Amino acid sequence: DHPVFGKPLKESLRYASVQISTANANGDLYVWGYIPVVVAKCGLYLKENATEVPGTFRVNGSNKRMRDLQAAFESPPRYGKSLDWKQESYTTHDVASVFRRYLTQMPEPVIPYDMYHFFFSFKAKEPFNQEEVISTYKSLIRRMPRANQYLLLYVLDLLSVFARKCDKNLMTATNLAVIFRPGLISHPQHEMSPQEHALSQRVLEFLIAQQDWFMLDI
Repeated sequence: DHPVFGKPLKESLRYASVQISTANANGDLYVWGYIPVVVAKCGLYLKENATEVPGTFRVNGSNKRMRDLQAAFESPPRYGKSLDWKQESYTTHDVASVFRRYLTQMPEPVIPYDMYHFFFSFKAKEPFNQEEVISTYKSLIRRMPRANQYLLLYVLDLLSVFARKCDKNLMTATNLAVIFRPGLISHPQHEMSPQEHALSQRVLEFLIAQQDWFMLDI
């Protein structure tokens, strides 16, 4: 058996990944990249069923159902690819909690530790220049390992969908940044620093709000 939760991204992708396709300017589909099965399955479910559910990512699911769902995503040979949501009794909060748990339990956040500080470069520059920061972040994302790029951009896309409907789901970009910061952009040396928390949260909030710019770049 190969565990998925708590395993390095590159390792679990070898046996539990799905390809993501997108269309080019001519409308032709092509394989954009590979992401973990758990992220793809939960992400699609949440986009289709949860964008208007209040507190989607804030309200915890049932511990038992979450354990069952996690087990499904760690069961060979399909690792959850065959999961049929219509045949299951999971709630949107169960699915959202497992999605969040996967990211939080990764040994290293999606933005790798060795790139963590580069994402704060905007703070040193005053006045704040949005175009410049977007350009900097584009090049930083391109420098990340491919697997991390794909996962980051997929998650940012999902979170931006929720942020756009925050009047219904109460999940503003700020709220989402608070919840997803540990799994996306954090560093063990700074976990006790409120200033670092606030800063990494601001970075993530910006990435969610400007997500379109980064997707178009890959």
